[in-house]
Parts: sequence; C-alpha cells; structure tokens
Amino acid sequence: MVSVASKVETLLNNSEINRLKERENVLDDIRNSSVYVYVTEQISSGEVIQIQLCNITYSDCNGILEKNPSLKGKNGVYNIRDSNKAKTVYCDMTTDNGGWTVVQRRLDGSIDFYRNWTEYKNGFGFANHEYWIGNDMLHRLTSLKPQEMRVDIERFNGEKAYAVYSCFSVGDEANNYILSVQGYSGNAGDSLNYHNNMAFTTRDQDDDRWSGGNCATDWGSAGWFNICFKANPNGQYIDSEKTNDPKYLVWYHWKNSWVSLKSMKLMIRPRA
Repeated sequence: MVSVASKVETLLNNSEINRLKERENVLDDIRNSSVYVYVTEQISSGEVIQIQLCNITYSDCNGILEKNPSLKGKNGVYNIRDSNKAKTVYCDMTTDNGGWTVVQRRLDGSIDFYRNWTEYKNGFGFANHEYWIGNDMLHRLTSLKPQEMRVDIERFNGEKAYAVYSCFSVGDEANNYILSVQGYSGNAGDSLNYHNNMAFTTRDQDDDRWSGGNCATDWGSAGWFNICFKANPNGQYIDSEKTNDPKYLVWYHWKNSWVSLKSMKLMIRPRA
C-alpha cells in the first residue's frame, strides 16, 4: 500500500501532470492494483486537490459512499471493481444525496463521440472530464442491481434541467445493448421514452429503425436510435447555442425544440 501511495504522489507532483491525458495515465498505472485512487479535481484549472487510497471492494459509486459516508459531497474520480479489475469512473457524490456512477459526460467537446462499435463497447475518454463508460460496463452495472438513471443538462445561458428514470437497464452485446427505460420524473421532459426498447447503433453497426439509412452516420453520433432520436447525448459538440439542428447535443422535450446544449451528464445508481 505504501509503495503504491508513494508512486501515485510522485506522479501527481510532476508538473507535467496537468494535461488530461497524463492525469489519466496515472490512474491507468494503478488500475489493476489492489487499491483505488480517489481524486477530487477542479476541472477549470486542472488542479488536483485531494487524493485518498482505499481497497477496491465496491462495484459502483453508491457502494463506495455507503461504506464511506465522509465522501458525501466529494465528487471525483474513483476506481470501482469490474470483473476483478479496477475501472476508473467519475462519481457524483453530491446530487440528490450522491452515490451516482457517471456513465456519460459531455462538457466541452474535447473528446470525439463519433466512434465505432468496439469503442462504445469498451468505453473511451477520460473519467475526470468527458467520457463514455462502455456498453459492456453499462450492462454489467444494470444487471447486478436494479438501477435508476438521472440526466442533467445545461444550456449556454446557464439554465439547467434534469430527468430521472426510476428503471434503467442495458442488455448484453448479443442483444445489441438494448435499452429499457421507464418511470420519468423531472423538469427536462421525457426525451428517452422514444428510445425505449431500441438497440444500440454506431457508424459501423446499424440497429436503428430508420429504413432510409444509418442514424449514426447521418448525424455523426451513436446511441439507442429509433427513427432517429429525441435525445442525442452523443451528438456533435458546438461551443455556442444553435437551434433547429439535431446533430448537436440535444434533448428535444426540454422546450420542445432542437437547441444545442452546453453540457450533459448521464448517471446511474441502485434503486432505493
């Protein structure tokens, strides 16, 4: 334990650690060790302000919080157990009492979400910034315990909204990661209902219901497309508000319009 802690502290003290990729490499370096690293960050400055080492015994962020109540309010990067390996995720320990495992996060367009099937299967990006947790991981998490899902969205004018789904699950790869979602509440509008029972589509695997083409290639995105979408969390990112263009990060039933969003976060936790 001491040697791992020393190694991490040495790496974090390196001035070169300020870039996202290098911070992620620190986590990669100990991903298969017997500890997880908890890092709270200030995203705007990239400053690492806290580090804590603990045994990896938890399968999700809610498990971490239940056993470590002092972590409430401490959002950040944690490692959870995934098939006897460590998986780096972002935990929201603040919203609605915390314990949320963030499965998708869009902030500034620094990560390209127009990816292929394998990349969405395994996950991509950086847990401390923008990322997709991976469809295999989504399936495992939603198979272990019944889950609820929360979506937080924000416009460029600072206005925020949310949607909560009391039941959320993702099928396995053999069934093309089919989505099951129901039980909406919130103030963002129910844009996911249109996607219920849809299989996952990427640019190289077309499982949507649109006979005129592939929703992923036509809109530069990926997701549980119908004909094609009312929510586009994996859409293209633009750094200003645009209207009437669904290719961007959108949630149609908020304002009943195609308005590009500044940020979006999808997260899950076991149902109470």
